[in-house]
Amino acid sequence: MGLGVPAHVHAEAVLSALLEARPAGLTIVQLMAATERTRAQVHTGLAHLRQVAAAKGLPPVTWDKTWGYRMLDDAPEVWIGYERAFFESVHHRVENFIAGILLPHQKKKPDDPYIRTVMAQMGAIESTLHLLASLE
Repeated sequence: MGLGVPAHVHAEAVLSALLEARPAGLTIVQLMAATERTRAQVHTGLAHLRQVAAAKGLPPVTWDKTWGYRMLDDAPEVWIGYERAFFESVHHRVENFIAGILLPHQKKKPDDPYIRTVMAQMGAIESTLHLLASLE
């Protein structure tokens, strides 16, 4: 596969491989072999596929350690599990950003209106992500 191939071309190859493997999933290495693409090209294809899946009426592309990448038509428990894992991951990153960057800034400049606004908004974001990650 030459340089400069558009993302939608990689996405079509990835889609074809994932649909053929259903209901099983494929690891990144299996996707590389099935599509004859590099790891970067497969990731480009996955990213593009995730962006256009809903518009094309396709199920979401999910990933987990057991199954790899999958596209399941009627599996809300799989979709919700993937979404919760995503929210948990983002929550962890936001929590670390607040603790490592924003709190020291706030301690140095507690009267700064900028950091007060940022802390209020990031607190709301953090609590929302925590709620979404643990929602039953």
